[in-house]
Amino acid sequence: MVLDHTAKKYIRDSRFTFSVMRGKLVYPYSDALLQYEFKKDHPLKPDRLKLTYLLSEQLGLLDNVNLIDVNVPSREKLEIFHPAEYIDAVIRNGETGESDFRHGLGTPDNPTFPNIYDAAARYVGGTLDAMRQIMNGASNAFAISGGLHHAHRSEASGFCIFNDVVISVMHLQKERPCKVLYLDITDAHHGNGVQNAFYRSKDVLTVSMHQSGQTLFPGTGAVHESGASEGMGYSVNIPVLPGASSAELIQVLDEIVEPLFESYQPDLLVTQLGVDGHFLDPIAQLAYSTHGYEVMLKKLKKLSSKICKIGWLAVGGGGYHPVNVARLWTLFLAIMLDKKVPQELPEDFLELCRSMGYASFPEGMRDEADVVQQYFPREQVSSDLERVIRRVKELIFPYHGL
Repeated sequence: MVLDHTAKKYIRDSRFTFSVMRGKLVYPYSDALLQYEFKKDHPLKPDRLKLTYLLSEQLGLLDNVNLIDVNVPSREKLEIFHPAEYIDAVIRNGETGESDFRHGLGTPDNPTFPNIYDAAARYVGGTLDAMRQIMNGASNAFAISGGLHHAHRSEASGFCIFNDVVISVMHLQKERPCKVLYLDITDAHHGNGVQNAFYRSKDVLTVSMHQSGQTLFPGTGAVHESGASEGMGYSVNIPVLPGASSAELIQVLDEIVEPLFESYQPDLLVTQLGVDGHFLDPIAQLAYSTHGYEVMLKKLKKLSSKICKIGWLAVGGGGYHPVNVARLWTLFLAIMLDKKVPQELPEDFLELCRSMGYASFPEGMRDEADVVQQYFPREQVSSDLERVIRRVKELIFPYHGL
């Protein structure tokens, strides 16, 4: 196999150490992804992907990636996780337009649309192809269309039809037994679909930081949801109160994520990089900022480079202010590539946003200041997180020798 000799990665096993040349970051994108549109006024707008791609292109970041097309995978690829009955229901839903509440289809969150099967399966294809490229030698990947972390085996949920993360990890582990660390700490919502899929496995450590399920969909992700059977101690949940900010994000990174990363020694890092935890997002009530995101991503880049012998797969996720999503995911890509970007967004990009009907949006790549949302007093947000962290350490750390 001939690899693009652009970066060196050192791989260790119990017997020896060797080096392998790694290829460019993989970036799956196609305008066909924009067909995943429930309806015009639905919060999950395909403009998120289009604007992210265009901004990344205008800033020259895509010159440094391996841009790959996105195709619809075979039905058999989906069936590694989703049963045939459910896949049939998705196909039927697109053909008839009739609601199927048993499978979560035709609901307010997941309205039907004619090409729902192909559109949803193509999202899986982007993440699955990115995973394949990593397995074949790419350094890492960013599949912005992925991260549909609410989809269950037989039920659509929270704008998610098929679970691209679970499918991709299952295909990896089918071919190559390995340990995977799944981090879902920037998205405001609990990553319940991924957690449930691996709840009894110690080969996937899931970590979700999210707005408390008592205040936000999907209502799950309590601290005591810590795994079962041999997976006991391998599901980690850090619920936070509305108003949690970058200070809380960095605290969880330092006190929970980094120790678990070091102790678990994963072969692959998978990060769901939803940005509805940002203070500008219209749906959730968290207050993360570019400062917190940058600290987190730089730390994860360092840890994954040191520890993960397979690589780092990043996927998209939530985020419902399309222009904000575009600038944040473009900033994330720049960090993954170790490239500098200007503070000012290109005027052509800003004009495009205005022409698309977006009247109010940030005009800088980074936030000028953290904005603290006063849903709860700061003292209460901080003290509640201290309590959660203590409980996580009591429940989880002993299983990892911490």
